[in-house]
Amino acid sequence: MKIGVIGAGFIGRALARVAVANGHEVMIANSRGPQTLHSTAIALHCRAGEAAEAARFGEVVVLAIPLHAVGSLDPAPFDGKIIIDANNYYPQRDGNIPELDGHKATTSGLLTQRLPGARIVKAFNAILQDDIEKDARPAGAPDRRALPIASDDVAAKRVVAQLVDQFGFDAFDAGTLAESWRFERSMPCYCVPLSSTELSEALASAQRGVEVPLGSWRAKRETEHRAELAANSSVRPQDRRQPVGFDGRGSLDIVDTQFHIGPLHDVQKSLAAMDALGIRSAMVDELWGFNANGVPQPCALLPGGGWRSLSPLGIAASLQYPERFGFIQRIELDDPLLLSRIPLLADMPGCRSLRINLHTEADRRRLESGAWDQALALAQRHGLPVSVMTEDAGRLLSPVAQRFEALALVVDHCGWPRSPQHWHEVLELARLPNVLLKWSHAHRAFRRHAQPHQARQRALVDAVQAFGADRVMWAGDVSFEESNASWSELLSFVRDHPGLSEDDRAGVLGRTARRAYRWEI
Repeated sequence: MKIGVIGAGFIGRALARVAVANGHEVMIANSRGPQTLHSTAIALHCRAGEAAEAARFGEVVVLAIPLHAVGSLDPAPFDGKIIIDANNYYPQRDGNIPELDGHKATTSGLLTQRLPGARIVKAFNAILQDDIEKDARPAGAPDRRALPIASDDVAAKRVVAQLVDQFGFDAFDAGTLAESWRFERSMPCYCVPLSSTELSEALASAQRGVEVPLGSWRAKRETEHRAELAANSSVRPQDRRQPVGFDGRGSLDIVDTQFHIGPLHDVQKSLAAMDALGIRSAMVDELWGFNANGVPQPCALLPGGGWRSLSPLGIAASLQYPERFGFIQRIELDDPLLLSRIPLLADMPGCRSLRINLHTEADRRRLESGAWDQALALAQRHGLPVSVMTEDAGRLLSPVAQRFEALALVVDHCGWPRSPQHWHEVLELARLPNVLLKWSHAHRAFRRHAQPHQARQRALVDAVQAFGADRVMWAGDVSFEESNASWSELLSFVRDHPGLSEDDRAGVLGRTARRAYRWEI
């Protein structure tokens, strides 16, 4: 199915990801134009277009934009289209809307007035963006979450219900659009994981104009769940094992060679998560998100429209906990101070690697043309490994590695192998002794291969056999790892892989990183 997604915020991107993962063709759009969505489209493996173009493209169109922006939509491209209305009303963002403040309308009702020819289904507005991927379960799973949907169009509701099911949730029919207020903001079921039975109860308990305290139903459900576990448990509390691995202790020296940190994932929270998983050290690739122009944050905006990536939290973490954190510094070719920055970064405590992202074909041509050579020569001179994220890694990085034989060149994200042939080209880089492979984003990198899970299983063994366990390193890439795998699952894939020996695991999970980044503890 062709799906248009209008709105490239958290919900729009999350729904685009799961739609692509389930085999749909997707075009994403925002209010600023497709030129601001190049990296997003590449990351999501979808197309980018204007809002009207995405509306015409999709058999189903997801609308995930601020409610105040609905008035700017041209109704014509939406005529006859099934619209998934994922919008919510936030007065602090949208301004006060008297019809909604007075409980005389619903958000979908206002959308119907603006798009009279559309077939509107209210859905995916009552779930957090992270939960769209994290909470998905196969049909019939006992812990499968239910999501409410409402529409006046029975046939359109049926199509959306099938998508909800395909994306990993039970679709719960909450009635017509006139009843959709029951799962709008501040209602009992809003953004709370509930089963179908629990959701039915929450919808029935909703009162028009009565807002429940934020998170109250989530807390109620968790309290009941804990009580149920306690009542059914045959294990005495004093017999329960305590978690191990705190302060980085564990049977393996585990180093996550790339994870993202931001204001919502601060150092102390990161340490707690690392301790729980037994991860001793981690490399911070600082990324808070993206600004309105699609520029990664945090950054310094430069004259002429360029930017310079910054790592304030990564620097602070590595200074405060030098054994637990190092950081990767992203560099941009258009930074006029690039060549002077590299020696400074080499002398900065905690900076253990540089990273280059080549999102577009134009970016890749610049690498091929030698535009990066001066920067790479400086990195080689100062002993800074360079990670490169790009498609066609096998073709592009071979000549670079041969020109800079003393430079540790790390192939990011498994080289983004779009096919078995591309993966073979990545493995061919193993003949060059200064090339290393970062095993990250494998849950997405191999999704286009036949039988993706089996392809990932074989690929890790192939990588270790080709490069050796001392030239393959693991990275979780949380919190921007864009599959539904948790940090624990990403680690377990390597730690519990049946095709690896104990020495292989020790190499991939820690030893390679210690040597490549000269990070002995």
